[in-house]
Amino acid sequence: MVDSAYAAKEEGDQAMSGYRTAARLFPGCHLPTLYIGMEYMRTHSFKLADQVLIAKAICPLDPLVYNELGVVAYHMKDYAFFTPFFI
Repeated sequence: MVDSAYAAKEEGDQAMSGYRTAARLFPGCHLPTLYIGMEYMRTHSFKLADQVLIAKAICPLDPLVYNELGVVAYHMKDYAFFTPFFI
């Protein structure tokens, strides 16, 4: 994805624009929503990073979704919530 290249280059606005476009074009795919949540985490917007929960609803079997849920919960110091994702 070109959007991931933008994210790696610290071009968060362009990356988010690309992820939102991908989410609109592929409504059943959980990856754009997951990447939006990851981009929010990169910018330390942990409350907005709950976008990952939407990705979990779309694809409940992806281990990356659970990893990112755990990371969000850890950064928000919600230890009781994140422990099951890492055990």
